[in-house]
Amino acid sequence: LRRLLERPGERHPMRRVALGHVATHVLDLLSPTAERLGVSPRLHADAPVHVMADPVALEQIVHNLVQNALASLERVPATERHLVLTLAQTPRHGVLTVTDTGAGIAPDLLPRLFEPFVTTRPDGLGLGLTLCETLANHMNGHLRADHHPPRGAVFELSLPIARKQANQ
Repeated sequence: LRRLLERPGERHPMRRVALGHVATHVLDLLSPTAERLGVSPRLHADAPVHVMADPVALEQIVHNLVQNALASLERVPATERHLVLTLAQTPRHGVLTVTDTGAGIAPDLLPRLFEPFVTTRPDGLGLGLTLCETLANHMNGHLRADHHPPRGAVFELSLPIARKQANQ
């Protein structure tokens, strides 16, 4: 656990990372789970988005967010299961949004969602989102969660964009 919480950039240097490649790789890794659930995740991107990130930490965050979304989708009827990842860019940030139509987040839990040992799953430890938020913050980014009406959750990961001349 201590190794996972090391500051990104200390073991793996921050570098220019294609956010879409990371999202695609994670969807490939989790495709057996998605197929078992009958979910066909969609990835929307108008243009490539590059961020400054520790590639290992970034993959850990995206993997956790998608895995959590799939676990939430398991608790709703198969015909109502949707998972969408969207890439966007603001003048200063690359943004990955993970939206699902799963069971959602209880209103009283939302303000405490990133606290250690808070979980929505009976078998969860409540450390995944805490780790994700810590990793995002260490990369000068931000992670937020919200409700996705009428049902489900939306997580938004925002990281500093990488300029073309940044280290490859």
